[in-house]
Amino acid sequence: MNNKGYAIKELIILLAIITVAFGVAITRVSFAYQNINDEDAILEEGKNTIKIATEAYIKANEKEFKKDAENYLYGKDLADKGYLILTDDFDFKDTKIKVTYDNSLKKYNIDILDE
Repeated sequence: MNNKGYAIKELIILLAIITVAFGVAITRVSFAYQNINDEDAILEEGKNTIKIATEAYIKANEKEFKKDAENYLYGKDLADKGYLILTDDFDFKDTKIKVTYDNSLKKYNIDILDE
């Protein structure tokens, strides 16, 4: 027992309770601030998904693309042909996609146009 009337065991238990409460509070606060940056991550993930779907579409339908011109697609085109699934959180049907052929690299470049 110390001068204030508390035993060492009681102080250790009190310190453990305060530590757990502090840990829970910090975790909740950090999750509250985490959602601010999630919109950018979701948008970037959506653009990567569109690029992957476009690459798959190009490989399957390479004859449709003109190698000496700019080709344009929309997210709706990819969804209609089964290369992209549109949901409420992932609704990129109006997204314009520019596809060009790079002769030096012998591959198609895909650009997601933000309008």
